[in-house]
Amino acid sequence: MKKNALLMTIACVMGGLTATSAFAIDGNINFTGEVIDTTCLINGQTPNGAVNVDVDLKQVQVGALNFAGATANATPFKITLGGDTDTNCTNGKIAEVYFEPTSPAIDRTTGWLKNTAPAASNPAQNVQVQILNGETNSPINLFSGNNNYAPKTIANHTAEYSYFGQYIAVNGPATSGPVASTVKYSIVYQ
Repeated sequence: MKKNALLMTIACVMGGLTATSAFAIDGNINFTGEVIDTTCLINGQTPNGAVNVDVDLKQVQVGALNFAGATANATPFKITLGGDTDTNCTNGKIAEVYFEPTSPAIDRTTGWLKNTAPAASNPAQNVQVQILNGETNSPINLFSGNNNYAPKTIANHTAEYSYFGQYIAVNGPATSGPVASTVKYSIVYQ
């Protein structure tokens, strides 16, 4: 009986605290968006799941990366939306390539990609991978998005984005070893 009375007292006190607790509404969180019908092929593939783009930077001599800021092996690659026969890629729609800033390999300080080759493989040190805007040859800060393409209008059922990937030495001369990295991307339609 005493146990039940104690539990009731605790429940009343807790209920009283809840009932007398004060709070204020500080604002609203408003969500907006749009469901669209545009979904272009990416590099000729249906974007159901991931469409990966593989870029082989090839081997480079360590001497080519012998000081911080040295770059080597600029290698072109493209992301092409749609194509002549891709009628789902609607003319007049606006699209952009968005590099996901939450990609784990992005160095938030440089905006480039850290070398994520496995430790067991004795990876190269002081080297990162830089992505350049293919029209301006400017390094893209993958964390902030600076120097990436402006959104493009789809014409003739296509839009194309040209890039370069290259090695860049950071914090001093690079050492020899494997280099690997990955960045996630999305196509954003407006």
